[in-house]
Amino acid sequence: MNKLLKSAVVSLALVGGISAAYAEGVDTSVDGIFSALTSTTNLQATVDSLVASGANPQSIISVAAAAGIPLDSVKELQVCVNSAASDAAVLSASCLRQRSVVTAYAAGVNDPMKFLPASAAGKKNTNKAATELK
Repeated sequence: MNKLLKSAVVSLALVGGISAAYAEGVDTSVDGIFSALTSTTNLQATVDSLVASGANPQSIISVAAAAGIPLDSVKELQVCVNSAASDAAVLSASCLRQRSVVTAYAAGVNDPMKFLPASAAGKKNTNKAATELK
């Protein structure tokens, strides 16, 4: 059992190192988070990469809400921040609770302009017929 635990810790450290290497150059601004979340095919891997790059987990959830990602998909995510003690033998992870996820999601839904890049609305529609659809 002890051998299994050691291999699990080593595997976690290895995966964390790979994620950190992959995360280099990841844009953690609202624009970067938005473009990463809206262009991904693997939402969990993208969130892991953003968190490893130092993005605020609550901001990631709020941007996901503002981007239109369904709450059910966001609730399925594991949004955790890993940290290692100075001796590198102790790893810990703090994960967002469901209540925190729902609160961050509500913030993104209630104030999308705070969590969307300026370009998210797209180009101004000059087609008069489309604007008179009311």
